[in-house]
Amino acid sequence: MKNLTWQPGTPPLPAPVNILVGKTKLAGTQVIDADYILGLIDSKITSSNGVQTVDSETLRIIYQQIQELSNMGDNEQAQLLKEFVDTELVPGNLSSGMNFDEAFEIWKAKQMQKAVNDFSSEWGLDSKLLEKSVSSYSTSLPDAVPYINELISSIDFEKAKNQTAGNRLRHIMILTEKLPNLIAEVRQRYN
Repeated sequence: MKNLTWQPGTPPLPAPVNILVGKTKLAGTQVIDADYILGLIDSKITSSNGVQTVDSETLRIIYQQIQELSNMGDNEQAQLLKEFVDTELVPGNLSSGMNFDEAFEIWKAKQMQKAVNDFSSEWGLDSKLLEKSVSSYSTSLPDAVPYINELISSIDFEKAKNQTAGNRLRHIMILTEKLPNLIAEVRQRYN
């Protein structure tokens, strides 16, 4: 029997070989993206009493694919898909007369509208104008805020829920710093 302890002055012992246990997926066999997951969900869900439903095994597969999407770097879409599945599909809020991907797009538009309305209310902005700015935003010009002058002019400091700046001028200065990031965030998240 060999002595498996290393002695000084002798060659190092070979490293143990790790044996992979379980299933593996060949790299590149299927691109996991939001469209793939939407198609998968659309093909797996069933209808019952006029609403879309999903069984627990299908739901497990959906969550697994959403996690894979997140692991591949598209965390924003993965989070949105999970939230949509959790708040709309699982509770039975989706009509069976609509495709899952269409329902997802409508839901995202509503979520974007809510984010715009919440920010507008907090800062005393015209929500329609902010929505127009978000829609016109271009990632090729990340620091450019579309309709910035109109947005600043639309500020009603008295109606702003956030009045921590103390006066309209400071409020505008703080808001001007926040707007590029907010618009980029909303556009990226819900587009």
